[in-house]
Amino acid sequence: MLKIISFCVYFLLHSAFAADVALEQQAWGDFKRHFISHDGRVIDTSNQGISHSEGQGYGLLFAVYFNDRETFSQIWHWSKSNLQTRDDALFSWQYTVNKGVTDVNNASDGDILIAWALLQAAQKWNGNRYLQEAHAILGDIRNKLIQSWQGYQVILPAEHGFMTKSDNITINLSYWVFPAFLAFMAVDTDPVWGKLIASGLFLSNYAQYGQWQLPADWLQLGDVPVLSSKKPPLFGYEAIRIPLYLGWAGLRPPGVIKRLVRYVEVSQGRLGYLSPTVNLSNNHFAEYAAPPGFIAVYQQLAKIRVPLPQKEDKDYYSRSLNLLAYIAQQQSAN
Repeated sequence: MLKIISFCVYFLLHSAFAADVALEQQAWGDFKRHFISHDGRVIDTSNQGISHSEGQGYGLLFAVYFNDRETFSQIWHWSKSNLQTRDDALFSWQYTVNKGVTDVNNASDGDILIAWALLQAAQKWNGNRYLQEAHAILGDIRNKLIQSWQGYQVILPAEHGFMTKSDNITINLSYWVFPAFLAFMAVDTDPVWGKLIASGLFLSNYAQYGQWQLPADWLQLGDVPVLSSKKPPLFGYEAIRIPLYLGWAGLRPPGVIKRLVRYVEVSQGRLGYLSPTVNLSNNHFAEYAAPPGFIAVYQQLAKIRVPLPQKEDKDYYSRSLNLLAYIAQQQSAN
């Protein structure tokens, strides 16, 4: 009887696991059909069909998670051939079909995501070449993108254009990809990655604006962090990734998460939908609902089960947020 019960338990668990794997592969296959070309270009369908280093990084991360070595190779080959064409190991941030690279400046989050994906691929598939290429990227991130501010180490959003002669620095706190920094610390002895985690935690707790005390998409660092004078004063499409990355890394400052939960509750209660943005100067909500990916991030932070993205969601960024939140939850549970 005990053997029969054990077999039944094993069968049920195995069947549930097989079903989860099948659903994951279905979601990944659907993402590839909508957003990845046959040659490995990740397409931002909500941004005039351009490609960028951020998207290539997300595509690589997804390919590793879903154990799709062929697609990973395609995305990486396209990224190397079309974006890694500067005089360093970093990536030009924007590419269009008609003009190719339209801005050779990098985007630091794209560089970080790509390096992180390469490290994961090296570990999963015993790829020494991927490890070497990741180290080259990390070296140029250290050498070109890190600045000192008030005793902290911070990341420039790009090599050029975000630091004035008066030493005011414009930053995007969603470029602090905390789980990536933890991975970098495991392969690189330079203390900068731990220092970036420290500065990110400080800024996440300090940078609280508007009625709901939320972080801004863009900050300006002078004597103290303030809302950027060059960008709209919003919490929204950029900053939603700040709590996502914190939670993914197991860094869950209670104030940050509590404030986001409160914002969601108020937005839903007043509007009947979750607003994807709020103006941190006047507390005005957006007049449209957030896409499913935003809700997935909230679910991940509130420890509500994150469902895999639905086929009808054909927005590149929303789908990416949904998959990121799902993977973060799966990896946090293991």
